[in-house]
Amino acid sequence: MNYFFSLLLTLTSTCTFAGGWVQKSDFGGTARHRTTAVTIGNKVYFGLGHFNGAGPNVLFSDWWEYDPATNAWTQKADYLGGPCYHATGFTINNMAYVGTGRIGVNSNILVQDFFKYDVTINTWTQITSFPGSARRGAISFVIDGLGYVGTGETPSSRTSSFYRFDPSNETWIQVASLPGNSRTSSVGFSIGAYGYIGTGDASIGSINDFWQYDPTIDTWIQKPSIGAVGRLESTGFVLNGKGYILTGADFSSGNNFKDMWEYDPINETWTELDEFDGTARRYMSCVTLNGVAYCGLGTNGTNFKDFWLYDRTLDLLEENAQDVNLTIFPNPVIDIAHFSLQLPEGISENDFQAAVFSLSGQELARIQLTETKSVDLSSLPSGNYICALFYKEHPLQTHSLILAK
Repeated sequence: MNYFFSLLLTLTSTCTFAGGWVQKSDFGGTARHRTTAVTIGNKVYFGLGHFNGAGPNVLFSDWWEYDPATNAWTQKADYLGGPCYHATGFTINNMAYVGTGRIGVNSNILVQDFFKYDVTINTWTQITSFPGSARRGAISFVIDGLGYVGTGETPSSRTSSFYRFDPSNETWIQVASLPGNSRTSSVGFSIGAYGYIGTGDASIGSINDFWQYDPTIDTWIQKPSIGAVGRLESTGFVLNGKGYILTGADFSSGNNFKDMWEYDPINETWTELDEFDGTARRYMSCVTLNGVAYCGLGTNGTNFKDFWLYDRTLDLLEENAQDVNLTIFPNPVIDIAHFSLQLPEGISENDFQAAVFSLSGQELARIQLTETKSVDLSSLPSGNYICALFYKEHPLQTHSLILAK
């Protein structure tokens, strides 16, 4: 009996997934934090960053591609700006744009340089420099094909200034500064037609406020704060029209978090979810691709290189396991087996499959439940079989199936 099938047989009614987190292959380079991450096409890219150990600080210029289809990392062309950390990056029209950050190993050398990465030729090209003060710890987001970069730490102080980038002519213009506290090491993302920024390191310490940017009127609007505790050096992402903020610390090099919060922009509410399944940390990086998030690296004093996938649907399936059920009828089956899938509210049948296995572990039939709910099994001999319910590659349930001709 093969190993995979023996795992299927250990399932009872459901399988849990640690709050929707699935660990993937470790990052291909050295463990580090304050990396820059983007997605291009169907691939994920992580690079740059900082390693602080017992010896001298180490900065990186390497750039790595992660392929979700193979769960493998490949090193690509080094960043043209040289070793750098705490830079920001975004993607527009399958072109990555990365810039700002700190380049000094033992001194605070901050830069305005910006570069674009063309994955088709694996080449970096320098573009118009960021026009604001040189900075590190800035955030960025994209709205309607335009990039927005702002906040961060300059050579003299934290800043709240923001700039808009137009990739059609590679030009920058200044837009409205973020109200409230100037800050660095915040979280930024866009949901639909709006940009968002929250948390960060301000002169008063770590903060938990949250702001929405409307580019049509160039205005920031304050929204409900994130939880009851200020945080900095956190990370975030967007899935299915909702924002997520997780990990971080209460002060620089302070107590590290692993909690996770979901923001609903329609109801303007925050909900605490199950914790991140890895070690508590700060300076983790996250991106989203094809309906899931990819998160990893960071530090809690120890530099990490672990890499994780977060699937909100998996999380919901675990939270509502009692509402997940596959029914097969009639059973025993004479020739045609019918499948009825019950799912929790808000989860569609996309990505759900049923598979029929022999008792020795051979897969005999695979049914895509969004395309068909009936299958002719008359070609199989009479006997006992196992039917398994899958969400993507994750087994959820097993059922006995009897074929009696």
